[in-house]
Amino acid sequence: MAPSEDLYAKVSTEAATEFTQSFYPALEKDRAIISWFYSTAPSPIIFNGNQVADGNAVQDIFVNQMPPAHYEIQSVDCQIINKQFPAPIPGKQPSTKDMSMLVIVSGYVRFGDSRDLPQRGFSETFVLIPNTSNETVKGRRKRDWVIQTQNFRLVV
Repeated sequence: MAPSEDLYAKVSTEAATEFTQSFYPALEKDRAIISWFYSTAPSPIIFNGNQVADGNAVQDIFVNQMPPAHYEIQSVDCQIINKQFPAPIPGKQPSTKDMSMLVIVSGYVRFGDSRDLPQRGFSETFVLIPNTSNETVKGRRKRDWVIQTQNFRLVV
């Protein structure tokens, strides 16, 4: 039997919340694991209109070029894109672990250590897909969802 719409909504909401509660703290304090959040397949990643090659390149930017950052998340929203991602397998029952979803995050970011520095609004959009890798980092459990695409924009 296929999962109910309520179950899909519950799983996607929990996944989006768990993702944001782990991704943004990593950007702040654990930048050496940022690439772990990304799909291994090449995907479009855009930061303020600039294309970035992949998760490794994002990690390199945060480790080597970005000042310390503090994120204050104001809202997280999600929507299922495809309930059978990447494609239905004949004879296999759909699972809530086999979907792709859109996650939209907005809030404030402050670049630099001082709390006196100004905050900037940001909006960020992700497409999360099931993690098919068995890779773990620092003994952590395998991520259920990884970033397929991402678009970050500072807001005026």
